[in-house]
Amino acid sequence: MTLGILAVIAAIARPSARWVKAQYDTYQANNTALTASENKYKELIQRIEASQPNKSVKTSSTNGSPISEKIFQAALLPDILGRSSRYEPYTNNGTLACARMVNMALDRALGYQVGQNTLYVPSMVEDLDNGKGKRIDQNQTIRGDIAISNGTDYENGLWHIGICMNDGCSLVLSNSPFKSEFSWLTNSNFDGAFDQYPGKTTFYRIVQKSTKS
Repeated sequence: MTLGILAVIAAIARPSARWVKAQYDTYQANNTALTASENKYKELIQRIEASQPNKSVKTSSTNGSPISEKIFQAALLPDILGRSSRYEPYTNNGTLACARMVNMALDRALGYQVGQNTLYVPSMVEDLDNGKGKRIDQNQTIRGDIAISNGTDYENGLWHIGICMNDGCSLVLSNSPFKSEFSWLTNSNFDGAFDQYPGKTTFYRIVQKSTKS
């Protein structure tokens, strides 16, 4: 859909402003370079490599889940790591795109997304609790597992989700609500950004097998 057609639809059909914004974002996403610059990508890779026991992201983890390893490797892809989320529809210009960006990596790795509403972290948690994942302690985590802020408070918590970037999950990759890009590298508590809200960080391992052959 071109901007001209979108303008005509907006003038004649009078759709909701939310719908028009989503269509505009989709258009921009299809016509804008969203991937990180080469220098930015290298910087992120270097920070992630520094957190690995062998200082390499290419050597597969020896600690367990092939599913988690696939998620980890998908998160490192050049068109995902550092990607702008500004034009992801229904994410408030990317500031609320944490679920969307994690699901982008999951879809690339496993061929499916988590949550009936794939943009909403509580919906992802419900899906994880209903069989797609299992809750684990932080000391059990490996790279490619999932970290969720305030995952214990279903009513009052401010939710955020990211992907563990090393064993023990001392480094988490998530969408930055400040920069609207999938480049925010923090500790397992998201550097305390959500400490004023109830609940605590919870950790999950995806257990549902890939749908990809």
